[in-house]
Amino acid sequence: MKYLQLGSTDLQVSAIAYGCMSLTPDKKEQGKAAVLRAFELGINFFDGADIYSNGQSEVIFGEALREGNIPREEVIITSKCSIILPGMNPDYTYKAYNLSPAYIKASCEASLKCLGVDYIDLYQPHRIDYLTHPEETARALEDLKAEGKIRHAGVSNYTVDEIRALATYVQLESLQTQFSLLHLEPLETGLFSVCLEKKLNILCWSPIHQGTLTGKKTLPHDDWRKQREAGVVAQLQPFAKKYSVSVSQLSLAWLMQLPGGVIPLVGTANAEHIAEAAGAVDITLARDEWYELMVIARGRSMPWGQPPYAYLKER
Repeated sequence: MKYLQLGSTDLQVSAIAYGCMSLTPDKKEQGKAAVLRAFELGINFFDGADIYSNGQSEVIFGEALREGNIPREEVIITSKCSIILPGMNPDYTYKAYNLSPAYIKASCEASLKCLGVDYIDLYQPHRIDYLTHPEETARALEDLKAEGKIRHAGVSNYTVDEIRALATYVQLESLQTQFSLLHLEPLETGLFSVCLEKKLNILCWSPIHQGTLTGKKTLPHDDWRKQREAGVVAQLQPFAKKYSVSVSQLSLAWLMQLPGGVIPLVGTANAEHIAEAAGAVDITLARDEWYELMVIARGRSMPWGQPPYAYLKER
């Protein structure tokens, strides 16, 4: 396994992280086995959130640590807050967002209890809350740092301007955002550039695009977007064959080759799948082939010139 510095911290995190959204009650034992396998492979970076399985994924992850005798100091644990789904809180009947200091602190306490740990290494607002000033959100994060309940702060699903606004008031170390060969927006909207500017690692959720980039998924013929994705995957196959890797490994390697510490979050309850993903850290693509994959995925030539194909509306 390879390791990267997380933002401006002294934390060394694995080049691939384990996404705990896959830890669900119906696959509890499988999920625990996948967590232990990830740790055996050198993955020390585990990403969770309070809404995953309504907190149960954090409970399962905490159990996996204890049952596997994994020392707390040998793993980097993240969590997220702010999304309130219907049924989570009796005060809310509609999906809402809350980054007020009181809510952040209560959410952090709840996650600590679910995880069974004393602190969270990286705590991230999950989505922007337009009703809370970023200075208030920052104050809550700083208070949690001072209390030793979190070590560092990042953000999830923020825009360029939202990152800059919060970074005015608190040190941020990462951005979690959707990013893959089939979702290139971070490169095209300035997110990637602002992360280089602020020295934030990008944590990529859905780096295999919900399984599409495994090359094993059957896509519907009545959806033009899905058929376009199928075409991209078909064009990736020869490259995967040339490098003697799977399409998913090729896709992960493409992300990790970007500068600034781009880290895929691989979410799976299958121990074999996490082992396959870990093998991607040793793959280096030729520069011209990296760009060829970019053009294939984008559906447009370089440089940008026109909006990417994915942005075009169906006519």
